[in-house]
Amino acid sequence: MKKQLSLLAFGIATALPLSAFAEGAYVGVNAGRANHKVHFDDGESAKDNATGYKLYAGYNFNQNFGVEGGYTHLGKYSDSWDDGAGDSGSETIKGRALYVAATGTLPLSEQFSLFGKLGVTQNRVKASIVENGNFASASKSRTTGLFGVGASFHFSRNLAAVLEYENYGNVKFSDVKLKANLVSIGLRYAF
Repeated sequence: MKKQLSLLAFGIATALPLSAFAEGAYVGVNAGRANHKVHFDDGESAKDNATGYKLYAGYNFNQNFGVEGGYTHLGKYSDSWDDGAGDSGSETIKGRALYVAATGTLPLSEQFSLFGKLGVTQNRVKASIVENGNFASASKSRTTGLFGVGASFHFSRNLAAVLEYENYGNVKFSDVKLKANLVSIGLRYAF
């Protein structure tokens, strides 16, 4: 019985510092690499990387569950061509997203934790094409699922470094389907 009480007391003592980091509001900023995969109806596909960033805010209800929302700029995909027979041009596809997600956190120590998120995102894609001197543009929005995983390291009660991966689903318009994800690092400040 003494052994069980000692284990219980140890568990409570180690959980109390973790809960100090857990509850309340936070804001953050991340920057990193946005990966774009573009698929065309004719079977062609392409990949590109760009610098992306996100601004976000959230609220942790307890040390394990919370909610988060934010804005993500997914950079842009660019391509140009010249077939040597007078047909030349370029295209640019830019992506951004507004999202809201439920979050789950697994504290591993007083300073280190893993987290995941699952939610919805409103993706907006704008495409611009210049071909043989003619310009055209189009934009499309789509609501789709969002998921992400990451880790955080707390420097103090208020400040943490965050590393995460987020998948923003895809947007299809005209003959193009764009899939995007973001691998980023940043800082999170808790109030």
